[in-house]
Amino acid sequence: MWCRLHLDAPFAALSGDCLSSAHGSSGSGSSSSSIESLIDHYLGPLYPDYADHTRPMLIRQARDLLVCTYHGDLERFEVDFLRPATDIVRELRCAYQRGKVSPVVYERDG
Repeated sequence: MWCRLHLDAPFAALSGDCLSSAHGSSGSGSSSSSIESLIDHYLGPLYPDYADHTRPMLIRQARDLLVCTYHGDLERFEVDFLRPATDIVRELRCAYQRGKVSPVVYERDG
């Protein structure tokens, strides 16, 4: 089993300037609301229609990744995965806004 972050959603409807870094102190804990808060904080501002369409999928994937890969260590998940993933999504979004990336959706075979 492997988890992946869907990167096609940020290209749906973009407007405005590139966003600044969302890195900040978010605390740690293992409750469901903590993972939701982290995803909201880091990825929410980067996805159009986040609350309506993307949030439930990202939270489900984050929980799977937190349990399967990071063994419930929320702080390590934030530092080792979520912050770098946020930087990648932000870079892709900014590149798309500048016209340097095409909105291609990649699908996994199998």
